[in-house]
Amino acid sequence: MSAPTAAELLGAWERSAPLGPVEREDSLLRLAEPGLEPAELAVGERDARLLELRELLFGSELDGIAECPGCGEAVEYSLETRDLVAGRPEHGAFDLVVAGHTLRARLPTGADLAEAASAEDLDAARALLLERCLVDEPGAPAAEVAAALADRLAEADRLADARLSLACPECRHEWTVAFQAGAWLWSELEAWAWRTLLDVHTLASAYGWSEAEILALGPRRELYLELVGG
Repeated sequence: MSAPTAAELLGAWERSAPLGPVEREDSLLRLAEPGLEPAELAVGERDARLLELRELLFGSELDGIAECPGCGEAVEYSLETRDLVAGRPEHGAFDLVVAGHTLRARLPTGADLAEAASAEDLDAARALLLERCLVDEPGAPAAEVAAALADRLAEADRLADARLSLACPECRHEWTVAFQAGAWLWSELEAWAWRTLLDVHTLASAYGWSEAEILALGPRRELYLELVGG
């Protein structure tokens, strides 16, 4: 994986803005890893790569704020990319033992979840996901297989449903919040894009440079902005 240039990243943001969350994230992953098909990755592995891209772009520390459901206090928290990526799945396929039957199953991919999301209702979505993730024909009752598979998936791919444990320093209330790597990355990318466009406007107005020339400046851009502002 390699970090895109500022021009490439700004272009990807502009093209991806009208898309849905999954399509946006897939576009960013393809930009950083040409030839990659994100839909074929296990969900947790896809999130791990989004976090690796986030680290390349914005660093390893993630600072967030959550509202305490007990008292409404704003609670700040900090995460490290390496701690989250430690939950990435090690393999895509595994054995599942249900009612004396050993089945071969695999972790769901982004394509599996997209297909399940198009189902008529929750039961149909679960059935479809079960069918796609089982390599072998089930020899045990479907309900038992589904329950065992759900438990095993949560264990094998912890990053697919990452949750953060928080505690309020004011009222001592404890709760968990879901962590979505793609949503976090897109939020930061959007903020960066608007800041960058403002920088381009400022320097273009001051020096008459083109957008391409300004984006190619790298860290020197900050120095010129200080000169213009000073």
